[in-house]
Amino acid sequence: MSQADDEPFLEFTPLPQVASPCISVCRMRDDGVCAGCGRTLGEIAEWSLASDDRRRAILDRISGSRL
Repeated sequence: MSQADDEPFLEFTPLPQVASPCISVCRMRDDGVCAGCGRTLGEIAEWSLASDDRRRAILDRISGSRL
């Protein structure tokens, strides 16, 4: 595939602006939350397809649970 073949995909696919909270400490605690990033398995699974608004909501939940 040439670089020209990739251009339409990149033009119509917005790149997410909200970065993953993953810190490469991937271990699920007994409460079902990752010890590293604080996300649930469901949140981790949906992250790659989530909108920036949804990602912000997940980050808000994480920051609220760590207070």
